Amino acid sequence: MSEYAIELKNISKSYKDGDSVNTILSDICVKIKKGEFVAILGPSGSGKSTLLAIAGMLLSQNKGDIIIDGDNMTNKNQKEWTKIRRERIGFIFQNHQLLPYLTTEEQLKLVANMTSSKVNVNEEIEEFLKDLGIDDCRKKYPKQMSGGQKQRVAIARAFMNKPDIILADEPTASLDGARGRQIAQMIRQEVKKKNTAAIMVTHDERILDLVDTIYRLENGKLTKQEMKAVV
Repeated sequence: MSEYAIELKNISKSYKDGDSVNTILSDICVKIKKGEFVAILGPSGSGKSTLLAIAGMLLSQNKGDIIIDGDNMTNKNQKEWTKIRRERIGFIFQNHQLLPYLTTEEQLKLVANMTSSKVNVNEEIEEFLKDLGIDDCRKKYPKQMSGGQKQRVAIARAFMNKPDIILADEPTASLDGARGRQIAQMIRQEVKKKNTAAIMVTHDERILDLVDTIYRLENGKLTKQEMKAVV
């Protein structure tokens, strides 16, 4: 086992644009420890979501290695990638993407049943509902919940199977300042409690005091940023 939940080594991604090549990511290198909450900033179109998709093995890179807890993912096949995504990676999206026909409890049980992860499903659900303050949403459908409540369910779903890493793409963008901060606080709380690494792509600089490390992605390059410069 590695001290790092995820390592990205020399990740590059480019697209053909007519006769030219558009480079989105160029030799990105980053190591994220277990229990570390990371934010990635950058202008629109800088490749933040592309980097997150590559880290989550939703998109293939042109070059480089993805290593999760010391295990190199690069040469595994698509079937293995699918299994790894289900069992070792949790996703939180800008729009919660909950299934409209399932209650909160059913959403969480569905995720648990899709993997071979050894968790006590009922105990895990009880813990998340209590931790995230949504116990009263147990039997509710998404249409019966507020935006903040739905994002809390999405957080519980992402952490449900004790993944190695959480990937959050603008999880606070659709919420007002107070609710957005609350969601970021809850992600941090679960990251620390479960010793899970998390990468959050965000434009919301009001929540950066909640993260451990900040990176900026610009012109295809990822650079570490001083906390005091942005907080």
